[in-house]
Amino acid sequence: MKRKIFDLLRNKLKVRSLTHLRNKYKRKFDKKVYRKKITSEELADKFRKMGVQKGNVVFIHSSWDEFYNYDGTPETFIDMLLDLIGEEGTLLMPSYPLIRKKGGTFSIKTTPTLAGLLPEVFRNYKKIERSLDYHSVAAFGKLARYITESHVYSESSWDENSPYYKLAEVKAKVFSLGLGKHHVGTIMHCADSILRKEYEYFDLFFKKNAKINIKKENGEIITKTYLTKEDDFYYNFTEKSHWGVVKKYFDSGKYKIDKLSNLDITMFDAEYVVHRAIELGRKGIVVYTDPDPKKYTFSK
Repeated sequence: MKRKIFDLLRNKLKVRSLTHLRNKYKRKFDKKVYRKKITSEELADKFRKMGVQKGNVVFIHSSWDEFYNYDGTPETFIDMLLDLIGEEGTLLMPSYPLIRKKGGTFSIKTTPTLAGLLPEVFRNYKKIERSLDYHSVAAFGKLARYITESHVYSESSWDENSPYYKLAEVKAKVFSLGLGKHHVGTIMHCADSILRKEYEYFDLFFKKNAKINIKKENGEIITKTYLTKEDDFYYNFTEKSHWGVVKKYFDSGKYKIDKLSNLDITMFDAEYVVHRAIELGRKGIVVYTDPDPKKYTFSK
């Protein structure tokens, strides 16, 4: 019922989501308030102050719509980041595919991503590794292949074989740009994937076997089966419920929040996020509003 109401409102208002509608009008207001232009040098300095060094693994979530005061292009921003982390570093972004037809094929080389303009530009860089999964990740750098290569073996998109889980292993820094002060991102789903075999509640998110056709770089087409929910995860949590868990239960000393002109910049340590989300999950503390976790049993 919740999804039907959501779809009716979305179609009536002709927007992708109510969140996008709110952000649209908020952006109109913010553009009148925040006028200071942002340079690549200022962004680089901000990343350094938030802990980015040569050799780091950095994962970027972003909303390019919020870069309206940035005086560069997606390419200049990406090149700035690659220069910051150097040849020993690794840069990653979400790259889940836009498949327009039901049963269509996800081509590693040519299928665009739904993750936004910045990831779309990034996934077209030379020597990019793109993982073989519905929630694909694009990576460039020293650990790119290692982080992405086992995603094809994931039973769900965020389990131990996924790049998202491996971000914790390699101690990656996860940034959110223009997505709000407490946005964490897809890495939060790792807890669901890890705990699904322990608790009935988390298994509810993986009741459906779905399939995706994937065309590899060598032209070979494989069909991958993965576990998912009947409805997309999107409908099971809100920005308020997500941020509420982060603000109440995450150690504020483990993440950094900053701002440059209008652009909100948040950085979490992947290792902390994954293990903290799993720890909270075992206590029944989740970002989801549906299903209601109070109706299920968790460990004390």
